Amino acid sequence: MPWLLASFSGLLLSVCFPPFSCFPAVALALVPLIEAAWGKEWHYAWRMGFLAGIVHFGTLLWWISPTISQYGNLSGWVAWPVFGLLVCYLAIYPAIWSGLVGYWTAGRSRLPSSLALAGTWTLLEWARGHVLSGFPWGYLAYTLGPVPSLIQTAEIWGPYGLTFLIVLLNVLIWKFCKCLLNIGAKDSVFLQTKRVRLAQLGLFLVCLAGLWFFGKWRMEEIAHNDKRLPELRVAAIQGAIPQERKWNPAFQVATLNTYGKLSLNATERLDNSEVNRDNGVKASSRLVVWPETAAPFYFQVPSPLNEKVRSVARDLDVALLFGSPAYRFNSAGKAECLNSVYLLDPVGAIAGRYDKRHLVPFGEYLPWGWVTAWARGLIPAIGQFSSGITSRPLSCGDLRIGVLICFESIFPTLSRETVLEGANFLAVLTNDAWFGRTGAPYQHEIMAIFRAVETRRWVVRAANTGVSSLISPYGVRTAKTSLFEPCYIEGRIHLRKGHTFYVKYGEIWLLLFCLFWAVVPFWRKVPKEV
Repeated sequence: MPWLLASFSGLLLSVCFPPFSCFPAVALALVPLIEAAWGKEWHYAWRMGFLAGIVHFGTLLWWISPTISQYGNLSGWVAWPVFGLLVCYLAIYPAIWSGLVGYWTAGRSRLPSSLALAGTWTLLEWARGHVLSGFPWGYLAYTLGPVPSLIQTAEIWGPYGLTFLIVLLNVLIWKFCKCLLNIGAKDSVFLQTKRVRLAQLGLFLVCLAGLWFFGKWRMEEIAHNDKRLPELRVAAIQGAIPQERKWNPAFQVATLNTYGKLSLNATERLDNSEVNRDNGVKASSRLVVWPETAAPFYFQVPSPLNEKVRSVARDLDVALLFGSPAYRFNSAGKAECLNSVYLLDPVGAIAGRYDKRHLVPFGEYLPWGWVTAWARGLIPAIGQFSSGITSRPLSCGDLRIGVLICFESIFPTLSRETVLEGANFLAVLTNDAWFGRTGAPYQHEIMAIFRAVETRRWVVRAANTGVSSLISPYGVRTAKTSLFEPCYIEGRIHLRKGHTFYVKYGEIWLLLFCLFWAVVPFWRKVPKEV
């Protein structure tokens, strides 16, 4: 039955992502949905795509409901419908794609090309990451995170080109299998079509093998070239501060003591690694990174807590990067709250501050002004933060730190912008304690792998409760933590320069290519296969 096929597609898509990470299944995940929609009336096909989207996003993002229930002060009977509205919105995108599949194939003698179907999905995925402030969680490309050799082309076309290839593979597999199942057809047309399908799928698999070999070559080349670049000894501290204690003033000193002790242990390890190093390359400086809002008070206000943080940098003789709330006054003299990151130099002086630019809608602020003002009474825990205005990296000595705070790390555009401004590595500071022991922290962390490959920058990821990691420019973790464990990771990263093709030009050229193939079925009849 078509509705079972559509539901199965939704489940297959979800198991491709962490925590299951059954990435090979992504090659077949859309095949049942294509079968359910192909040749159907557009409105029926639309419903099949909507069902697949409901199942997929409902199972992928289920953790949102208990999160907003526990930390948004919402009862379950309100939290689940709110989550349901989000899922219904996200399901519209696969529904549009499925509806177009039906519209293009129902009663038509000329069928859309495989490129048209792949291009349309890619455009819709890009739109999901931009419309209504954007929610690019769960791009198909992210399923390939466990296979670094297959994602190296992200330096050319970001995650969108990989999504295009994944959808194209699904379409080609479906068409080939459909042809094979036409057992009763023995005429010459069938045999010719079968040969065409086999040739297309074979050619794609050859290209896929080429991408894999290209990826292996690029990884080796970057690893070799990295050894010649300036080094930085870095430690990411994971305090594992429970969310219910984080903002309690009674625990502020204990919180700072936890980070201070872990930082001391980490720097001692860094010192030992310097002594034992035998390749003659000396690291330029040392950096300790604490997570988002690790200092749960207004650091810009002089206080004993402020001095305690500064003393960590001074006593350990390190640059210290950490999150803390901040405020500013607008032109009307009204105070605005900010989610910020500070950089202290080794003497404890402020070297710079970055304010989060892309806030979480309905979490850190209410979008669209009066249109959604009614929701404040429904969700009282919504923050009232304001956005930062600059992507400029934070600088200290030879460090140019491109900062991404939590939600920002899922947007490829933000990392592009800060690298264009001169960042020589990226730092992701986040607090994923909200999500508990669900798949969300792993889903969030795997997106940082793509930010590393897209920009060819090292990524230092410090998360309050995990997952913290050090990620190389070719997408391999050199260190990684478990969840809810007070600990640290340390190592050496390299300060890189230069811009990838994707950083320079973005994805606009690919989107135009996809748009061309997406509009072809509307303005002229196309051959049965391209």
